[in-house]
Amino acid sequence: MFLVDVPPRKRFRLGLRAFLILAGIAGALAASILVEENHYVWALLATLLVSVAALAEFVLADVVTERLYPASTATILEKLESNLRTYHDRIVESIGKAIDSLASCDKTKVSGTVHLKVDLYSQSGGELEPGLVQITEYSGALGGNRWRFTSASKGLVGRCLRTQRRERVNFATESEYTERMVREFGFLPVEVEKHTKEARSYLAEPIFVKHRLIGVMFLFSTETEVFPEAAETVRIEGAAAEVAAYLEGAGIV
Repeated sequence: MFLVDVPPRKRFRLGLRAFLILAGIAGALAASILVEENHYVWALLATLLVSVAALAEFVLADVVTERLYPASTATILEKLESNLRTYHDRIVESIGKAIDSLASCDKTKVSGTVHLKVDLYSQSGGELEPGLVQITEYSGALGGNRWRFTSASKGLVGRCLRTQRRERVNFATESEYTERMVREFGFLPVEVEKHTKEARSYLAEPIFVKHRLIGVMFLFSTETEVFPEAAETVRIEGAAAEVAAYLEGAGIV
């Protein structure tokens, strides 16, 4: 659990290095046993495994990490992590206020988070691409961890980023959710499988600073047809404005 708040680049590299170190230890142990049993050819192969693991730990780990998580993107995440340290809990409280303001629904079944608009380098190292990064833990029962990326071309938060207005969607069943996530919201089936499927009603509220869209407040409920009826516009916009003020205070926008 202590790795939850570690940015994806660092978490991936730590995991890869740990795997390679364990592989090297296993190879060294196998080589020692094989030498004692006079299996010199197999011992040589095990020794080569140790050498490859050592080389991979120092060189390949960096290459693979850079490929999957470009350094320019990692720099953005590290800056966000540092700047948000003081404001994270306050932003989560603002999301909680938005949830508490909902009417005619079970608020315990609603979760929420904030996605920040960022320009991210593609994995190929090419042009900057607009996207969103989840910067808070979820307020509520459901949801994933921080630092997840969403392309501006995908999902309800991506649609909100493109239209710059409130967006909502409702699903009657899990099968409808899965089908529409692919057909309407740009996700691949394998990506949908990684999503929380219990939710049935979603709301994406744009966050503005001086008329410039900087992010999206995202709420969802496991009840059907909660949004937009349960959301009082003034109070939802007020919570989004509060989040915007915290982001300004953090020096992010």
